[in-house]
Parts: sequence; structure tokens; C-alpha cells
Amino acid sequence: MKLTISPDSHYFINEGKPYFLMADTCWSAFTHPDIEEWQEYLDFRNEQNFNAIQMNLLPQRHSCMPRQWLHPFTVTQEGSYDYSNIKAEYFDHVCQYLDEMKNRSMLPMIVLLWGNFVPGTWQGIRDAGRTNVEDKPYYQPMTILEMERFLQYAVPRLRGYNPVFLVSGDVNLAEDDVKYNTVEDQRKANPETVAFYHRALQITKRLAPDCLTTLHIAPKVELPQCLQEAEELDFYMYQPGHTYSDPELNRTLAQDLRLYPITRPVYNSETSYEANVYFDSPQGRFDERQIRKAFWQGVLNGANAGFTYGAGGVWLWRQNQNFCSERADIGLVNDWRDDLRLPGAYDMGFAKMMADTIGLYDLKPAAGMIQDNLCGEIGCAANDDQSKLVIYLPFSWPVNLNIDLTGYQVYAVDLETRWVLNPIFYLKNHVTSFRQLRYNHDYLIIACKE
Repeated sequence: MKLTISPDSHYFINEGKPYFLMADTCWSAFTHPDIEEWQEYLDFRNEQNFNAIQMNLLPQRHSCMPRQWLHPFTVTQEGSYDYSNIKAEYFDHVCQYLDEMKNRSMLPMIVLLWGNFVPGTWQGIRDAGRTNVEDKPYYQPMTILEMERFLQYAVPRLRGYNPVFLVSGDVNLAEDDVKYNTVEDQRKANPETVAFYHRALQITKRLAPDCLTTLHIAPKVELPQCLQEAEELDFYMYQPGHTYSDPELNRTLAQDLRLYPITRPVYNSETSYEANVYFDSPQGRFDERQIRKAFWQGVLNGANAGFTYGAGGVWLWRQNQNFCSERADIGLVNDWRDDLRLPGAYDMGFAKMMADTIGLYDLKPAAGMIQDNLCGEIGCAANDDQSKLVIYLPFSWPVNLNIDLTGYQVYAVDLETRWVLNPIFYLKNHVTSFRQLRYNHDYLIIACKE
């Protein structure tokens, strides 16, 4: 599989056809599962209609404790990494796991440098003083020279798999000179961090010119101008995050990226993990309905290049009730095999089928077609000639559209039951009015000109 960018710079192309990326999050893929577990995991996600996996090349700072440590560098007597001594056997192991993905035609989306390997990031204030790499989390930033040597080794070893390279990981990249005081400051960045990642992006693209590159960033982050304009950046990736109080970020961040001066595909990379606790409240966990809402609101507001799902016990790779990170509340997710079967994963498989069947690649946000959309929760997108229209209703509600749908094939999909329905509507004065659907579920309305 080799992805390229569409001529209009809005979506991905594979073998000459539009290609929607539906990825799963398995940050600890290379450090936690053994090969039999990895094969089982890939077979399961492949069956559920996922076509990509988002993962960390280096050990994930915020995951469960592994059964045995796999280190990409030698470990000093003090417990820190010696970045000058890269362990080839670690990358042999990585390539073995990537071979299994290649055998299943699944695309690797690989983070090269998570924030705890980079100077000036928010992980530095959270993890300051934690330099023993066999503890979790830990923080040990590379120098520019160490980063360059690492990429010069790692990228050529991986590029033959045609991965998407996520050069950064969960970082703050706004161009401000910041002194960190609170967690809220994580959306800001020191110029040192921006310069570090800008250089890493340039090196990665030079070493792997045929691989797509992007930046995985923290929530509410606006890319600095130098990164927006970087010719090495192939598409925009955003993270709505894992808080209960900001569900609108799935749509508003997509809208913001659509307004950037340089047009690129927009991709929703990390929304709330299903079955994870709310990061801003101890009073609940994310469920499949919230995941469906995140997907459809993102896609219909401009993030129609792809989506990354996540399940609580999978991204952490919890096994046999092992301890996960320094936060006990995150550690209370189920084991990975249990959370492979969460209903939201099947919803995303269905969403991927809808993307392939309807063709979401040429849709553009069209919220103005909805009359009296006071809450902004209802999403709407259409292609340029309005021969195709998709509406998302997060709850049952009557809808009036500023378009006459005479001559269209119109149907609705109940996303909770996956029933296909014939919605009742009437036409008057070039307005199409849909009657409220029957159940308190979430719905799609799809209209295509015959």
C-alpha cells in the first residue's frame, strides 16, 4: 500500500482511487504484545474493517508496565538511554511486526518522536526528574544531534513499508516562549520544541520522500506558521483529546484546519478512547455513542481524510490486570482482549463501509444548508454540485434543508441499530423538511441525485 494526496489536496489516494483511513490506536505495539498476540490483534482489527494502526516507534511513556522490557537503545548504569548506541535487534523486532501488517494490507502510522524524547514539551513538567527508562512515565529529551542520528538510522529501516510518519507525538507546537505552570499550558510550546520538530520533519522527508508525513499534536494546538508552510508536511492531523467537557473539538478543530492558507487533507487522529475514564472528571467513561458522534461530526466538518479510533485497554495494552501508568484511574480499563470487542470498534467498521460506499472524500462542510441549527451539533456536508448530501443527527430531531431534494434517492441509517430507513419528508418552496425520526438514537440522512 502506498498513499498519495489527491489533486485537490483533500483526501488520500491508493492505487488511483480515493482511500479513507480507518486506524486503531495501539501505541505500545512494538514493546508489549508478543508475536502471537500481535497476530491475533491484527486479525481481529482487520476483520472489524480497520485498515491502519497508529503506534509509537519508541516506548510509550504512558502505558501499562510490560512483561519484559524491550529497549531501542542501550541502558546506562543510571537507568537512562544511551542514544549513541542504537540496538539493531529492537528494529529487527519492529520489522517483524511490520511484516505481519504488510501481510494483511494494513498501513503503519508510526510516531517517530513522542514528546518525552523532545526538549521543551509539556511532558517535561509532568515527568521532570523521571529518567529511569524502566519506570513509567519517564522524560529524556534528545539533543538535535542525537535526534538526527536516530532518524538517519530508523527512517531508512522503515520506509520500505510505506508507513505514514507521525514525526511528533502529543505535543504543544504554538510559537510562544512559555514557562510551564499548569497542565493547561500543554497547548503552548517553546521555540526550541518547534525548531526541533521542524528539523525532524525535514530530515524524515528527505530520507523517505515517498512516505506521507504529518505532526501528531496535543488538543487545542494551532500549528506555528513555519510548520503550516513546511513543504514536508503532507496533511493536517488534530487531536480532540479525552475530556468530557470539550466534545465540540471534534468538529471545531476540523473547521479551523480547513481555514489554513495551505489546503491539505484533514485527519482526526485521537478522539476519546472508548471505555476510558473522562480525563477531566471521575464520573464516567466514554461509550460507543460518543465515539460515533466524534467520527461523524469530524468527517462532516472537514476531517474526511480519515479517523483513528482507540479502546481503553488496547492503547495501554493492559494484560492480566497489570498496572497502567501513574494514574490508577486510567489503569482500571479492561484487558486488551476484552476491549478489542467494544461496540464502538464495530461502529467504526460500519462507518468505514459507509465511507467507502457513499464516498466521503469529496464532501465539504455545508452547515448553512440546515435551517435553524441552533446548537451546531447537527452536521451537514455536500459535494460541489450538491448531488450528494450527508447529514448527521446526534439525536432525533426534525430538520429543514435549504435544498429541493426532488429527484434524489433519500434514506436514513439508525446508527445504534444500523437499520436502514425510509425517512418521511415533504417539499415546499425549495425547502426539504424531514419529520423527526422515531427513536432517541443518532442517525445519518443520505441524499444522492438519481
